[in-house]
Order: sequence, then structure tokens, then C-alpha cells
Amino acid sequence: MPLSGVSLSADDKAIDASTSARFPGLHPGFPAQCWVVVEQPRGEPHRIRWEPSCGQFVRTALRALGHARCFTGVYGWIAGTGVPPDPHHDVMVLTEASPQPGDILEATICGMFRRGDGDHKFVAVTSEMLAEMASADLHDLPAGKLAEVLRTYPEVGPGEGWDGARDARVHLATRAPTHD
Repeated sequence: MPLSGVSLSADDKAIDASTSARFPGLHPGFPAQCWVVVEQPRGEPHRIRWEPSCGQFVRTALRALGHARCFTGVYGWIAGTGVPPDPHHDVMVLTEASPQPGDILEATICGMFRRGDGDHKFVAVTSEMLAEMASADLHDLPAGKLAEVLRTYPEVGPGEGWDGARDARVHLATRAPTHD
């Protein structure tokens, strides 16, 4: 990704986010629908994070989990639930688009991975993926996409598991984020 006019450290590379200085609030259709602030674009091997002190997304030296586990969607947070590094709800989005850090997507919540540490990962789809599904539920994803999502967290420990749309939406509607 070309980076210009930005001061870089040896380990981090800033990514221009001048058009993303502000993020939207909750989607009017929340919790079924949400605005997603893209943090991790598809195909990026390094972890991207929002750095509020400089108002930019920063490429770190850390490897991106989604990339390492062959997730082809994008990753970010649900707008209106908080902004990193403060508590917020994380979301993996299945989409055919190739948005960049700071872009905003409209998506439909279809499930979640309930983590034992409380840092749950929601799963959402954009409209073109939703059109391929019988319903807006994790278990109605096309088989290949479902396998892709499930392999992002292949080990399911005590108190963890994959939940469908109903449970994910109830969680979003009734619980504030508690994890950064």
C-alpha cells in the first residue's frame, strides 16, 4: 500500500485516514444491521489498528490473524459501540468489496463467536452476500464461506461457541462491549 507524507517508525506504518476522522453512530436498524468501520482490509498480512492520538490507521509489525487463517473478508468494529482502544464490538464481514481502513460498510449481523474472555467476534454480511443466503443466519452461509468463518477460531474452549443471528443480536441489544 503506498504511503506518502507520513512519518513512520521502524515497526509501524501509518495509513492515511484523513476522510475517516469521524465515525458514524449506531445504524437505525441496529442490532440486525450495523455500520462497520473497516480496520483490517482483505489480503493485508499485518495487523492494522486505529490510533486515535494521530487520527490514523496504523500498520503494525504484528501478523493479522484473519490473513493467517485465510479469512477473505474484512475486519473492523461496529460503529456506535465504541472506538478502539476503548471497548467496542469487533466484527468480521463477508463481502465481495475491497474496502480500505476507515471505509464504512453497511452489513447485517448473522452470528458471533462467543469467546471465553468476553472479546466476542460478531459475523456480518454485506447485501451481495446476503442475497446468496436463505436467511441472515450464520448457518445459512454458503458452505465455503461458513468453513472460512469457522476456521478463524478453530478451537472452541469452555464457555465459547458459534452462535446464530438471534443470539448475536440479543447480545448486541442487551450488552455493552466490555473488551477492547
